[in-house]
Amino acid sequence: MGRVGNGQMTDVDSLQRLFRAYRDDNDVAFRKIAESIIADHLAANHHDVAKHLRAALGTESKKQASGTSAGLTALPRDRRSGEQLLTIYHEPASSEHLLLDASTLARIDRVINERRNAGKLARYGYAPKSKLLFWGPPGCGKTLTAHHLANHFNLKVGVVRLSALISSYLGDTAAHIQQVFDIAQESPMVILFDEIDSIAKNRDDTRDVGELKRVVNSLLQAMDTFAAPDSILIGASNHQYLLDPAIWRRFDDVILFPMPSPQLRCDFIKHHLNGISFKGSFDTIARKMSGLSFAQIEQVLVEAIKSMILEDRGQLTPQQVSAELKYMQKMVAATERERTLEDE
Repeated sequence: MGRVGNGQMTDVDSLQRLFRAYRDDNDVAFRKIAESIIADHLAANHHDVAKHLRAALGTESKKQASGTSAGLTALPRDRRSGEQLLTIYHEPASSEHLLLDASTLARIDRVINERRNAGKLARYGYAPKSKLLFWGPPGCGKTLTAHHLANHFNLKVGVVRLSALISSYLGDTAAHIQQVFDIAQESPMVILFDEIDSIAKNRDDTRDVGELKRVVNSLLQAMDTFAAPDSILIGASNHQYLLDPAIWRRFDDVILFPMPSPQLRCDFIKHHLNGISFKGSFDTIARKMSGLSFAQIEQVLVEAIKSMILEDRGQLTPQQVSAELKYMQKMVAATERERTLEDE
């Protein structure tokens, strides 16, 4: 950690991203990070520090105030609807509080290590990993980890918009896939295909028509020719076993994102209740939330905190958390029953 003013602490990751934004002359990103640092100090009741930082930051610069994509080739669009095929995040989401299973974290750290030592690997004829498949239940950190990698390498995040990518017109989906790969080839980014199984299903699936085979073949060809040293391709799937076997082989690494362990659930709860007076046991809540993802746990806690506010209470009670937890568990059970019926 690094010290900033009055002995207060500021996250080194935030400072690194701030410096990179300054280095890259990216006013929009610089201001967003600066505002985040100020907000962190306000949350920690460092009002004097926040006041001085706010004064130093001043009013918003007009440069890049519109948030346009300086230096980025025009984003690809569907030629019929005009809808963009990618959503670009120039300043990735903060991953400061990302929590991952130890084995998952080790694989992610390996990716980072390889890319930081690309020159060393090149001397022996190897290249760092650039195509990754993230698989596991929804809400367990796949998307946030994509932003985490982008933060490490000062990259944009490009999220593929499947609603625009998949077309009912013959041949358009394949063309869209190539357009997306072309933009990542030209402009360094972390490109995320969320729910990649929707365009990479097993070609032996008898329920699908011939167009599926053409789409999967197009994706395979695009992955084979993808050679952008500064970009990272990530496919994320909740239904990894639907993927065509040939797609699996195109990825440099397959990384599992399991449901959170009891300890991770407890750590996650402590983080989200930081600053909230809570009359209860974190370990007990964590045990009761077994089987829930990070996203589901967050939803339970947010709703419980809202109840505390609406009831004009100064303290969050276990009863408020339990009420929201019971509702979430009921919804999860109903969803599982529906999925079982669909499979049958």
